[in-house]
Amino acid sequence: MHKKHIFSGILLCVAFLILCMNASAAPRIQKTKDPIILVLDPGHGGENNGTEEGAYLEKDMNLLTAQVMAEELRKYDGIKVYLTREDDTDLSLKDRAKVAADLNADFLVSIHYNASESHALFGAEAWISLIPEYHAQGYQLATCFLREYRDMGVFIRGVKTRRHSKGNDYYGVIRESVTLGVPALIVEHCHVDHPLDQEFCDSEEDWKLFGKADALAVAKYFGLKSKSLGEDHTEDAQDLPEVTKNQLVPRAMQDLTEPLYCHITLIDAKYEEDLVSVYLTGEDPDSNLIYYSVSFDGGETFGSGIPLPGGDILTGEMPDSFRIDIEVPDKSTPRLALRVYNPYDLDCISNVLTFDQMFQKPVPTLEATKEIREVQVDPEPEAPSPEADKKAKLFKVIGIACIATGVLLFFIILFTLLLPRKKKED
Repeated sequence: MHKKHIFSGILLCVAFLILCMNASAAPRIQKTKDPIILVLDPGHGGENNGTEEGAYLEKDMNLLTAQVMAEELRKYDGIKVYLTREDDTDLSLKDRAKVAADLNADFLVSIHYNASESHALFGAEAWISLIPEYHAQGYQLATCFLREYRDMGVFIRGVKTRRHSKGNDYYGVIRESVTLGVPALIVEHCHVDHPLDQEFCDSEEDWKLFGKADALAVAKYFGLKSKSLGEDHTEDAQDLPEVTKNQLVPRAMQDLTEPLYCHITLIDAKYEEDLVSVYLTGEDPDSNLIYYSVSFDGGETFGSGIPLPGGDILTGEMPDSFRIDIEVPDKSTPRLALRVYNPYDLDCISNVLTFDQMFQKPVPTLEATKEIREVQVDPEPEAPSPEADKKAKLFKVIGIACIATGVLLFFIILFTLLLPRKKKED
């Protein structure tokens, strides 16, 4: 009896742990039609090129990504996929939304790639509606997209909203779509003008990979099945972020204020290795911190943004502090400061750390330099001894004699074989 109680207790504990692990998972809140109708909107087109950074035009990237996405999704059962444009033509935002409304679409997904004026931003993000019901649906689908991009290695900037001065949605394709009763979102796959993102988007093959990732995100959101692919994503549609139909998700709301504070504390300074380690603590009550950058002149100038380690913007989880290892310029006495950024690119600058001596790697001494040169220089080959020289000459003479003997024997044999034949001929 005692063993039975113990076994029951273990089962209860396991069940509790599983429940805790899945506490943030929830089913899809959106009710869909049969078949599901999805409209893909390749952004820009015609004379509207979109971003023109790098060797490609965004309008072309958007179209190919959407075409591959549609091709992949058509392999699944129970879904019909349409595009707002199939070629290099431009549509107004109202016309794009109208295509979706006329088809009675379950969702409109607008496909884009990003760039920034400063060329300092990187990563993927998704924009959703501020209208509560459409917001909740958009948040769940947008999370599916960003999960796939994260698995590809792309940095994630989060699910975001932006408010127009009139109080409604800022982005026209979202605003026009929800006005017509169609849920809509915009996906920005990455920043084409930043080195950290260019490896994900610098060829047509990369755009196709994004299209396939997009299709998988949609399949997971709607719980699609494919007999031809042998895939069943029914369970994935139960593993979405928890939302409430008529409430906005706080971490997806536009943050109009800078992070509350940023502070750095010295851990270690290795003056002969040009290395400083600090703890970075920061807080933004309204959103996550995503980047940091470094200044060596007390905050007058900063380097490029660097992802903060350890946080998860999709769940809102973030460590209380971060350990940051910084390589300091050689032969310098820096005034070290860090700047942190939230997803809306608002920032806060830390306190300044000063150092009482110069960072400088040791200069090799003359003796050390001489030793290095002696190790690196190949030793001169030793001159052969007189005895070895005589042997080499003897072997050379023997070799020549053998060759001459062989040639002579060859001609003797040849002459012997030919002589009888000549006599018969006579």
